[in-house]
Amino acid sequence: MSILGLMALIVVPLASALLWLGWLTTDSLEQRRADERTAALTRAVSSFLTDGVRIIMAAGQTLGAQPSFAPESGATGQAESLADDERRRQLVGLLGRHPAVAAVYAGYADGHFLYAGRPTYFSAGQRAELGLPESASAALRAVEGEGAARRETWSFVLSDGTMVAGPTLASDFDPRTRPWFEETIRRQGPALTDLYRFAWSNEPGLSAGIPMAAGGVLGFDFRLGTLARLIGEYRITPGSVVMVSAGASDVLIESEPCQEPAPACSPQDREVRQALREVVAQASRSDWHLDRSATVDGRAYRLIVRPVPPVLGRGFAVATAVPVDELFAASRGLLERTAVLAVATVALAIGAALAASLLLSRAIGRIATKTEQIRGLDFSNRVPVKSSITEIRRLSDSVERMREGLEVFGRYVSKNLVHQVMRSTHSAEVGGVRRDVTVMFTDIEGFSRLSENIEPELLTSRLSRYFEALGGAISGNHGMIDKYIGDSVMAFWNAPELDPDHVVHACRAALQASAASRQLGDKWRGLGRPAFRTRIGLHTGPAVVGNVGARERINYTLVGQVANQASRLEGLNKAYGTEILASGEVAAIAVDHFVWRHVDRVVAAGTTEALDIYEPLGEASAAAGHGEFLEQWRAARDAYAAGRFDAAITVFSATLALRPGDGPSRTFIERCNRLLESGMPPGWEGVWHFDQK
Repeated sequence: MSILGLMALIVVPLASALLWLGWLTTDSLEQRRADERTAALTRAVSSFLTDGVRIIMAAGQTLGAQPSFAPESGATGQAESLADDERRRQLVGLLGRHPAVAAVYAGYADGHFLYAGRPTYFSAGQRAELGLPESASAALRAVEGEGAARRETWSFVLSDGTMVAGPTLASDFDPRTRPWFEETIRRQGPALTDLYRFAWSNEPGLSAGIPMAAGGVLGFDFRLGTLARLIGEYRITPGSVVMVSAGASDVLIESEPCQEPAPACSPQDREVRQALREVVAQASRSDWHLDRSATVDGRAYRLIVRPVPPVLGRGFAVATAVPVDELFAASRGLLERTAVLAVATVALAIGAALAASLLLSRAIGRIATKTEQIRGLDFSNRVPVKSSITEIRRLSDSVERMREGLEVFGRYVSKNLVHQVMRSTHSAEVGGVRRDVTVMFTDIEGFSRLSENIEPELLTSRLSRYFEALGGAISGNHGMIDKYIGDSVMAFWNAPELDPDHVVHACRAALQASAASRQLGDKWRGLGRPAFRTRIGLHTGPAVVGNVGARERINYTLVGQVANQASRLEGLNKAYGTEILASGEVAAIAVDHFVWRHVDRVVAAGTTEALDIYEPLGEASAAAGHGEFLEQWRAARDAYAAGRFDAAITVFSATLALRPGDGPSRTFIERCNRLLESGMPPGWEGVWHFDQK
């Protein structure tokens, strides 16, 4: 049997069985759904009332216990004003932290009253009367005085935090006569009022009061608009009516009445609400549990009443009227859609089998492409192949771990070398080939002294950044780093891959490495840290390049005098105060590409052969900037080689004047002075012999 036939054999009976079970369980599911939605509504109302009141009460108790809210006995004038300012600031802060609170205020036994409310709850008429700014974020009110002299003073906090003054009006408002004050004083503890209309907006709502530690009551206003929206969101069906009640005839809030021509508007909306109020009245005489069916104008409804846990001793109940036809409409539509989907599922399952095979092949193809990239040492593709199939995902994870491991390993070995090893059938054998190479040796001037004053961890970090700068110049010019030796770097060109311009590339890498070192040094000096000064030696010549070592471990390197000569040239920088010195062989090959200064002709320590040493001053394109200096330098060198040391000193001083701080000029001036004192050596030919490295 094919995969398509197998899937059809599974899907068709399964879809039929699910459809049959759906018809059987429709009634029980919808009844349960109505119960669950009613329970969710009850919990939501309970949380709104209980949690909201509890949180606000806790904040209010903390605020009311503060000394700043204590009555200022005998305080007048500036002292009383400062106390009111502090109270207002704290009232506004509490208002900002609790969005459910419409207003917060403090009333005292002497009739003094402080108020902070949200301007959004003020009517247009009140805004005009008070001159309330559009950008106000809080409205402040202070009521004080007795009898005809009683006044209320308004001020407003703007959105940028500044306060502006409002009008002062005659007032007959007395907090001591308000329900929240009277109920709190009567209970001697936190109290929740009956439904009443707020004095400031004439809207129905609830107020909570908390006795303050030093006397008076701290009050909060809760508007019921939020609760109205909440119960509207919890309607079981679009035509449902929801009420929250606090007694048989005291309906606190109802879901918004249906207004025609809304699509879900019921013509019996008013009659349904009246029927639900009657059911609430009946439930109030029992335990607030009621569930019955009723018909209103020929339409069947399910009427449900459930209690809400008391809040501060005040009981509440949630009542809902659900149209039965709406209750089952969703399920009937769902079952009809399910029947259609059951047929479509069979066709889709067959197509899914084909699609799955395509997905498998594509995922495996992407993994194969990624492994080919890894084989070519291209680790740039860091995006794993994602698949919902466990085996494909495991394979992708394994390939990704292999990529990460090889990428890390690749930092230890040159990519060019790895490519050659992979291409060669004898790549792992010990031995090599004879080839002309160019070798670079670098060293940090005075590194031993620097390392004595730097912590090892910091030194390692700085060396890593230094090597990264030099390594970029070397690899960017086709060079291969052979090894790091402490603070030194050994690199070579023309191996493992052939490079016809290896001498030119090595010289360019040396200039770029020196520039990168100076740039890094300038940055460190700017941070108050010692800089690294790099010395570089370059030499070209024959060497044996290949695998050196034992069977267990080999290293791709070179063997030959060329490496020793490059190391000697690096060391000679110390004698001349230069950064880069190259042999005459290097300068002769790269003479057309760079500007060269013939520094000296020497016999290095430990050798007997005279060696011409050169300093690359820059690219050939910059030759014009070195013309006068090099002309003076050649004249000075000619006088020095001829033994005319007085004349040489004069011209070397001229080159030093052209380039203050020039190391070779200083060296030759000192050397000529010593030769004048000691006399010209026998057989003088201008060759300087070094006794020490």
